[in-house]
This record gives sequence, structure tokens and C-alpha cells, in this order.
Amino acid sequence: MLSYLHGFHAGNFADMHKHAALLLILEHLRKKKKPFCVIDTHAGSGWYDLGSAQAAKTGEWKDGYARVRDAAKAPEMLQQFLTYVAGFDPVAKGRGYGVREGDDYHGPFYPGSPFIVRDMLRDDDELILMELHPREHETLHHRVKRDSRIHLHKRDGYEGVVGMMPPAIRRGLVLMDPSYDVKQDYQKAAKAVREAWEKWPTATFMLWYPILEDGFDAELRASFGAIRASGGVLCAELATDQGGAKGRMRGTGLLVVNPPWQFDRQLGEIGDWLAKTCKLPGPANHQMRWLVPAA
Repeated sequence: MLSYLHGFHAGNFADMHKHAALLLILEHLRKKKKPFCVIDTHAGSGWYDLGSAQAAKTGEWKDGYARVRDAAKAPEMLQQFLTYVAGFDPVAKGRGYGVREGDDYHGPFYPGSPFIVRDMLRDDDELILMELHPREHETLHHRVKRDSRIHLHKRDGYEGVVGMMPPAIRRGLVLMDPSYDVKQDYQKAAKAVREAWEKWPTATFMLWYPILEDGFDAELRASFGAIRASGGVLCAELATDQGGAKGRMRGTGLLVVNPPWQFDRQLGEIGDWLAKTCKLPGPANHQMRWLVPAA
């Protein structure tokens, strides 16, 4: 199924948690001079106009990014991300960010993972994007086609990530952020990450998943607990015990294989602050646990 469009949800509390974690990993990869490769399996359209009719239909960003932006005393690493987002204006930056003449833009704007990664790349680094949705792929192609460090594929991310293993650059990250339109996506995600990790065991893998009342996240955690990565497998969840409307998220989770050194401490600080700042269906908390201890 290809019905999901992230523009309805961009900048929500899940994005705050997920993209803060993404930035922590990218900062770690940049510490060494050797180039790195990032593979984003479900890339979306690249960036989002939070003033659009699409974003206004749900208003989810007002309970996530808007609250975080307007709050005080954010953790240092999260503040760096907020400064970056506040300055992210593709219209001002022009065609290099894929702005189409004649389109109606409102702002503020929010970067998706392709542009968060793009803006952290150095000259020798590489970003591989996969997006199967025809409209999202067309938009993303227009937005990244001028950057020779980026390679975009109209390809199923579950199949593609396994087929591309290992990449030529042997340092890096695989980000998998599926829509979970159907329950089979949970099994597909777990299987794809496990098979890709077997081919690239030194990489960091990060899988995002929603926590729903009737979700299948327990199966994901059990599957990742069987990945015997030397760097361990970490689970981080920002959630409330109170369910929202049927089918709506009550939380957001990340499963990280081979997380960087001190990632757990840094994300723990950020997650605790987000739990107090973002609006979830009820009182939220941030929990972290090692499913597989680091060797």
C-alpha cells in the first residue's frame, strides 16, 4: 500500500524524538575523517511546509515541533537541532532545495531525514535514498537532483536495503522509517534489518516504529533481541500509557543496532525533556533499555 504521506505528520512528537536521534548519530559519524554512507529506505519528499493545507489538516506539528521550539532550556544537542530547523528555509535558499516556481509556500518549514542528512554530508560522504510512492519520489527527485552526493532510487526499501548491502563506503547508518500502513510492515521491517545487518554488521541501523493500542511493536522488539550485534541493540520509547483515538499513536519507538558511544546517555537526556514538553494523548515518559548488551 502506498497511501501514507508524511506531510500530514511532519514535525510531530515522533519526528522530534527520531530526528534528534538521527542527528546524534550523524554527529558521531562526522568525528572521523573517513567518509560515511547513509541509506534512507523510506525517504518521503525531503522537506515539508508546515503552513500547508496538508499539515493543517492534522496540526500534529503544533504538539511536537512548535512546543519544543517555544520551550526553554532544551538539552544542548536538541538545541543544535532546533537552531538548524529554525534556519531551514528552502524558499529563501532557492532551487538548490528543489523549490518550484509558482508553487504556493507558507512556512514554517520542516526538514525530513533526507535533508537533515544532506546538510550534514561532507564532500566525500554519500546518501542513498529509496522512495516508492510515485508522487513523493517525483518531488524528492526534483529536490535532490542537483547534489552529486545523493543517489535516489524508486525502489521498495525493504527489498532495496538488503540488495544494496554492503555499500562501497563501509562506515555508516541505515535509517528505516516505514509507514506501517499494514501490519505486515512490522515483519518486513524486522526481516529486512536483520538480513541487511548480516551483510553489514559494523553499521548502525535505526528503525522507527509507532506505538499503537493495537500495534505489533512487541514483535519488533523480540525480533531485534535476536540480533547479536557487537555494539548491542538499544530500544528507546517516548510514550504514554493512555491511548488516543483508534489508530492514533500513543508513543514512538526506536530500535538502534550498534548505537554510537554515549548515544544512550545523550538520547536519554533528550527523551526525558521531550516527555515533559511535547503533547501526547496523556502523561508521557521516556524509557530506554538494552535488548542486546554491547560486547
